[in-house]
Amino acid sequence: MSDRLNSVLKQYATIASSTIGHVLDTGYVPDIHAVNSVQHVVGIVRTVTLNSINATQIRNALLESNAGDVLVIDARKLGYRACWGEQRHRAAIYHQLAAIVVIGAVTDIDALRAMKVPVFAQRVSCLTTRSEGESLVDFDQDIHYFDATISTGDVMVADADGVFILKPDLAAQHVEKFQNMELLEQQKREQFFSQHSPEHYYHTI
Repeated sequence: MSDRLNSVLKQYATIASSTIGHVLDTGYVPDIHAVNSVQHVVGIVRTVTLNSINATQIRNALLESNAGDVLVIDARKLGYRACWGEQRHRAAIYHQLAAIVVIGAVTDIDALRAMKVPVFAQRVSCLTTRSEGESLVDFDQDIHYFDATISTGDVMVADADGVFILKPDLAAQHVEKFQNMELLEQQKREQFFSQHSPEHYYHTI
């Protein structure tokens, strides 16, 4: 990873997805929601496209990924069939991935909700992939999803509000503006609660 890209990732560590959404439409990944508890996550994308019910070759992406990577898995050809569950997620944690994004379904939802490493997906399903026939999986191919083109090497910024996947140049171009917006929002919050008790507005602080 270049020093410039590493710097961009560090800068986005404090930038909420909704802050990006105040400025950009480009890079928003619609209909993808947090599956388990997540505060905030950033990472470099590695794309995986599933073309068969047999998805065992996903393991190659896990083996070849670097710590801090985000697997973005296009499982749309599988329909309602889930390609990700507890066993694969244990492997993702072992390989120190930053997050998993599934354009499709996941399973083992109770286990995933109790596990570390954020998971984002469209839906939950009890219909799953199977070790039948050849495993047809493409790695590092562009994923075209709504108006976005998601590529290996892109920057993902996500939290409970949603997912943005940005081209590195676009991420670098806007990061200072986003940082200033976050600072202004924090100042407004501090000013408000200097005059009001947080206990009157939140269950816990």
